[in-house]
Amino acid sequence: MSTELHSLKKRFELLVLFAAIMMATGCVTTGGNRGGAGSEGSGAIASATGSKQVHGRIEINENSEVAPELREQFDSAVALLEEGNYPEAVALFRKVAGQTSRFSAPYINLGIAYSHMGEMEKAEESLQKALGINGRHPVALNELGVVYRKSGRYQDAQVMYETVLSMYPEFLPALKNLGILCDIYLQDLECAYRAYDEYLKIAPGDEKVEIWVADLKRRV
Repeated sequence: MSTELHSLKKRFELLVLFAAIMMATGCVTTGGNRGGAGSEGSGAIASATGSKQVHGRIEINENSEVAPELREQFDSAVALLEEGNYPEAVALFRKVAGQTSRFSAPYINLGIAYSHMGEMEKAEESLQKALGINGRHPVALNELGVVYRKSGRYQDAQVMYETVLSMYPEFLPALKNLGILCDIYLQDLECAYRAYDEYLKIAPGDEKVEIWVADLKRRV
């Protein structure tokens, strides 16, 4: 595999789903728009004021009310996260999380920010707190897989991605991350091919993944 292709795949694995689900209740269903909303590298941000968010073909419904001041703080923290201002985002997400223990979104975003700062233990702790609130949250599970991958815990990362897919088979970020993990880090080409193939069945026309599949076929 060329150095350029390897580097491209590594960049795509660093998923940035900001999980701006201000008050997610854990109601997750398949459906939504076909395609790559929320896929790796897209920086997808769901509206904190909307009734639902869509990641790939997964809809996460929001049914709870939140005080306007708390929502504004959360939105400001998401903006900081998007800008790459991770220390200030962490401080504000911690403030939001301290005012409510019912919702997973602040902890998910804390995990993402800590991961970008290279503080993997804190990232894992935050994501585990999110999963303690909503153990079926696909974004939290997927992000924990990314943290494990970045920590060199490849088998644990595989378990996380496969856990997401066992519940939500059409969750595109986990499919792509699993393919990349098997391809680059585990050298399990059959696993990688299966994941990429399933991804392309849901999101046909993704030229980057098609290139990766062609590369796999040359190596098998």
